[in-house]
Amino acid sequence: MEISLPRLAVYPSDLQRITGQSERTCQRLINKIRDMFGLDKHQHVTVYQASDYLGIPVAELSRFMRQS
Repeated sequence: MEISLPRLAVYPSDLQRITGQSERTCQRLINKIRDMFGLDKHQHVTVYQASDYLGIPVAELSRFMRQS
């Protein structure tokens, strides 16, 4: 089954809708995901990386993402 994603990058506002946490907490979460995958600050966190870190299927994450 192929999943249609609105975009590949995940932003703190997406994580806010998913987790219900504050923007700053979600910024920290993005940094933790970057650390886990060895990404530099200028590199984006993808839906697949966020899915792996949070343990939530990509299809569920994509429901909360808006078009940019």
